[in-house]
Amino acid sequence: MSNQQIITKDKYGQPILLEDIQKVCNEYNLGRIKQKISLLGGSTNTNIYLETLKGKFVLRYITFPVSKERIFYIEDTVKCLKKVNLPVQSTIRNKMGDCYFIDKNRMVQVFPFIEGSKFSFLPNQIKSFGKTLSQFHHTLSDRIQGPQPGYKNHPSEENLEKKLKNLYKKRNRISKTALSRVESLYYHVNQQWAKESIDHLPQSIIHDDWHPWNLIYDNQEQVSCILDLDGIQREIRLYDVAYGLYHIYMNASSHDKKAYADLFVEGYSDLIFEEKKLLPLFVAKVGLFFVMKSASNIEKQLTDNESFIQFLISEKGKDFFE
Repeated sequence: MSNQQIITKDKYGQPILLEDIQKVCNEYNLGRIKQKISLLGGSTNTNIYLETLKGKFVLRYITFPVSKERIFYIEDTVKCLKKVNLPVQSTIRNKMGDCYFIDKNRMVQVFPFIEGSKFSFLPNQIKSFGKTLSQFHHTLSDRIQGPQPGYKNHPSEENLEKKLKNLYKKRNRISKTALSRVESLYYHVNQQWAKESIDHLPQSIIHDDWHPWNLIYDNQEQVSCILDLDGIQREIRLYDVAYGLYHIYMNASSHDKKAYADLFVEGYSDLIFEEKKLLPLFVAKVGLFFVMKSASNIEKQLTDNESFIQFLISEKGKDFFE
């Protein structure tokens, strides 16, 4: 392979060349590259799978600007989780002892590749997915907020308002009917939200991207590794629960949706009464977040989410997950 061969492009469209990957390998003493280089999934960062003579690795090209202080905060949080034997992915240090490397104004981190199984809706996987989140929150419940992440996935009032404003900026790419439907959902969800008090809800460090494919599972169907702590921040822990529950419910087969959602809540097992009461509304807000996330995909997201959101904020939906 030529050193100038383009392996892939980062999220900004800039090429990542073979020589760029070789430079990272040299910086981290990863050994000579074998032929196996492939692109892994990931909607935020660019993740590259790599085999060398020394092993299997993942190179993560970070999309959003991250300060050194933020990187150190994430590393310290990983240490907190490891102290209680929670399985979490940790970085490999380079020659200088750093957990990141800057090349061509891009921040790169290197992780060992973790062998295991992907999420496949096995009942024990679902319960472990919920249980691990509960342990994550319990372990980090007293940890203070560090430097903020560059992006946020939880549907706070501020984040939803930003999403709506972004849609207005792109209104020429959205049909008037679709925009009107979004505005109606936004109004009715906020109307319900205004009636509730959330100040008393338990807080912790949240993962902020807790979906079941962000974890790896062993052959006993238990979580064997937590991935992608880029978004951690101190917030209401119910945001993580609702985010995970939303992904279980929306991606399960139609006849399994409710049963699998209940398994996840059973696995978490630590919700207080007030959280159970507000869970449907939080899940509705997650659905609204995904509806408003992208102007180019809004019609499909409305098809997938609109009736579910409307149900969750109705009288019938208020105790759906109890």
